[in-house]
Amino acid sequence: MPRLFENAAVCSPLTLASEEGRRVLQAGGNVVDAAVATNLMLAVAYPHMCGVGGDLFAIVARDGEVAGLNSSGRLPEAAQLPSDGRVPERGIGAATVPGAVAGWRALIERFGSRSLEELAEPAARLAEEGYRPAPGLERAIERLRDLLGRDPGTTEVFLTRSDGRIRMPDLSRTLRHLDGFYEGVVAHNAPAPCTPDDFASHRAEWVEPMRGHFAGVEVCEMPPNSRGHLVLAALARLESLAGLTPDDAEWHGRLIRACVAAGLAGDTIHLVVADANGDAVSLTQSLYMGFGSGVMVPDTGVILHNRGAYLSPDEYRGGARPTHTLSPALALRDGAPTIVFGTMGGEAQVQIHVQLLARMLVGGDPPDSAVAAPRWVLAEGAVLVDPELPDLRGVTDLPVRPLPSPDIAGHAHAIQFHPDGLLAGSDPRADGVPVGY
Repeated sequence: MPRLFENAAVCSPLTLASEEGRRVLQAGGNVVDAAVATNLMLAVAYPHMCGVGGDLFAIVARDGEVAGLNSSGRLPEAAQLPSDGRVPERGIGAATVPGAVAGWRALIERFGSRSLEELAEPAARLAEEGYRPAPGLERAIERLRDLLGRDPGTTEVFLTRSDGRIRMPDLSRTLRHLDGFYEGVVAHNAPAPCTPDDFASHRAEWVEPMRGHFAGVEVCEMPPNSRGHLVLAALARLESLAGLTPDDAEWHGRLIRACVAAGLAGDTIHLVVADANGDAVSLTQSLYMGFGSGVMVPDTGVILHNRGAYLSPDEYRGGARPTHTLSPALALRDGAPTIVFGTMGGEAQVQIHVQLLARMLVGGDPPDSAVAAPRWVLAEGAVLVDPELPDLRGVTDLPVRPLPSPDIAGHAHAIQFHPDGLLAGSDPRADGVPVGY
């Protein structure tokens, strides 16, 4: 049976974080308070995929208003392309100014009812007291041991655990002083070419989501520099799915062709929160690749992301703002939210949005079935497929290969408004289950 909650629901890749969002809601906070609290807990307990040093995009539907937030940073003004002409993939040369803290602050100031200090305290306490890592984090530590071993801060936190617990006392102090994030220790201790002026100049930006129609709803996606708007281009090119189901190869063939026609070819988290009042938050926050740049700012516990690696050599220059794969989304029916959804998965995020919408709005799947269903991903010039999918070799000209890892298919989450409450689904590929009340 689908998970149905009468009053409110929270979905994220880690149950521990979602439970903090639920606690905030039950204590009288609203959906924005809960989303920020959930993200803060993920920043501590899921640090391979998101964190204080990452970027943030969100779409909020509250009190009849729909607003988008872009808090993504730029390369430091002093950044220069290395002499070999290659854009750095890791290290400080790949880091842009982190936008997450400014994003949390903007969300709370416009829509929240709690202070950022109050919402950050449980995450700060967890960082101080320590926790046993979830399976996904443990796998990431093993997979990226060489990267973590290059930086003294990440080495100490993740590779020298005497009792298996992760403790981050420096991050705990940072979380208790977020109001001074862009002027304080993080800004002053970030390695060159970062400067305090680079941090001080960052601003979160409120934007108007782009909208398109599909299967009786209005889909809201983020405009550039997010790639979310490409979902709308794919949906506009999608051939009718009438008479087909996800068990048919042609169903997937039509979705694939639409994504290719729209020009669609890391490690990120997505979370969704909704309540029975019709308010909802779709929030995506990322370090880009696992553990981002691999650089921990001394004495802060903050791992800087590596979004600069997404730039081309021609784009790489001081002050450049990279394109983002982060794509929070929601769908409206008659002007009110009907589905709030999103995923991690790098460039595959846009493709996963198209698959989720098709399954839920055309196939009739509830959120839990839609996010757990087998998926395909366009990557490496091929269609990478879950083994449970029908044979797709006859419906695309691209090579068809098996997915090398379930994580490549993203961690999707969705909440659907229902006459009896809220239907919620968290991706079983991650470490979370839907929570609510």
